Amino acid sequence: MIHFKEISKRLLFIIMLTISPVVLFAQDTTEETEEERLERIVQVFFVGNNDYEFYKALENLRNYYKSVHDQYKYFKTMSREVCYDLNHNYYSQALEKTEQIKDELIKQKAEDYYYMVDELLGIFYGSRDENELSRKYLMKAANAIKPGTNDNDLLNIYSTLANISILSEPEDGPNGYYWADKAIALAKTPRQRCSTTSLKGMVAIGHNDKKTFDDCYREVVKIREENPQEELSMYWKYMHLGRFLFDGDFDQAVKACDSITLDIPRLCFLSHIYKLKGDKDAEIETLYKLMAAKDKRNNEISTLTINDINQDIQMEQQRITGERIKLYTHIAITLIVALIILGLTYFLLNRRRNGFY
Repeated sequence: MIHFKEISKRLLFIIMLTISPVVLFAQDTTEETEEERLERIVQVFFVGNNDYEFYKALENLRNYYKSVHDQYKYFKTMSREVCYDLNHNYYSQALEKTEQIKDELIKQKAEDYYYMVDELLGIFYGSRDENELSRKYLMKAANAIKPGTNDNDLLNIYSTLANISILSEPEDGPNGYYWADKAIALAKTPRQRCSTTSLKGMVAIGHNDKKTFDDCYREVVKIREENPQEELSMYWKYMHLGRFLFDGDFDQAVKACDSITLDIPRLCFLSHIYKLKGDKDAEIETLYKLMAAKDKRNNEISTLTINDINQDIQMEQQRITGERIKLYTHIAITLIVALIILGLTYFLLNRRRNGFY
């Protein structure tokens, strides 16, 4: 027997974020840099299902960052490949690549970027509806980022925390708005403002909050109209869907779900639409499909491997902390010995000066 209250708590999904550190992109590409060109190609294939073209485009971008010795963007590009894999339910690949990132971070002694592994683990758990673990790792990642250094990453983490609350329990709505507002506060570019505002609108869809959605929808439309030269389509399909939903055009809202290529997000929104429409038969049928899709996803891989990945990072951080303690202890002992020698030398010189020798 299906229990609606229990299933509704499982209507949680994560949409992987691709808010790039590179500001993109003008329709006129004649003046774009090599980095912008490569980034544009990656973003085009990220939202599709052509694995070969996406991996090839990402490899080209990663090689570019390697050639210009940009360590931060190099690792972020590796992280985006994990997000793509998670978004397509390639869990084994995602974990393997997360482990590769961890190994490479340790190899390059890139301590400032260890938080990227926790961020990816947070996204992994969120994609499997293990939301408390997701929040735990995302908050750990956020707390590890030095203030004022990587605002883009903080924006992504806050957005993911908001994402968790899109179709969660009613009492979780304020959490979604809280994290969405924190992401909006960090948004600088039109693309970031459009994405984060749309995300807040999606939380409003999930919690049937027409007023907040209308405010977000107007702001998103305004940003898009003020920046016609930029690609601002991220999440627009969901805002489009929400507009139909809150206007009471349920049939068009259902049709709008056809543009959502991933099964779980599409089924989540479909079940939500049918619930608001009052079509119990369609809601039950969709919930069964959703349960089957989630079971198939969750059975693919155990989370035991994740603990091993995180443990390696923790051990490395402990090793670095231990080495620092040893270094500081050595410096302290050296200073103490130097002070003793100086003190003793001063004492002996003073005694000689006063005729004791």
